[in-house]
Amino acid sequence: MSLGAEYEGEMKNGRMEGKGKYTFPSGTVYVGQFLDGEFHGEGTLEYPGCGEYRATWKHGKVVEGHYVFSDGLKYTDPAEGEWDYCVANGDRRFYSEHVSSLRPAGDSQLTDAHPPVRIPAGTYDTGDGYFHEAEQKVYDYDGNFLREPSAEEAKWIATKCRMG
Repeated sequence: MSLGAEYEGEMKNGRMEGKGKYTFPSGTVYVGQFLDGEFHGEGTLEYPGCGEYRATWKHGKVVEGHYVFSDGLKYTDPAEGEWDYCVANGDRRFYSEHVSSLRPAGDSQLTDAHPPVRIPAGTYDTGDGYFHEAEQKVYDYDGNFLREPSAEEAKWIATKCRMG
């Protein structure tokens, strides 16, 4: 295992085998079955605060799987059929609006979470935190540093994202 990774679960001949939980240094977690140190069988990759990828694996490669966002919205690959979120007919409601209906007049929904997460004045909501333009840094909603976006991403954020 690489530095910073952790494994809890069954072992065979010193290798991950059977049911287990593998935590990557990034915080992403795989929970499921292993064979000879590889994902094999049913398992889920859990991305903290984002969602999870549920799949059937064979010797470390996906056989079949699907992604589910943290709010419960299941992503549908265009090859698999229609995705009922952000569709071509112009319907751009948030997933929670599809599930719970539209907000009353005067109570606009600005993000999928309602009310939206508060962000510092003059910063931009990036979905996983906020972008501080003067510092060129993205912080999580608790104020912890996440990343320094590329110039292209910073420009996109400043033109497309909600400002606090």
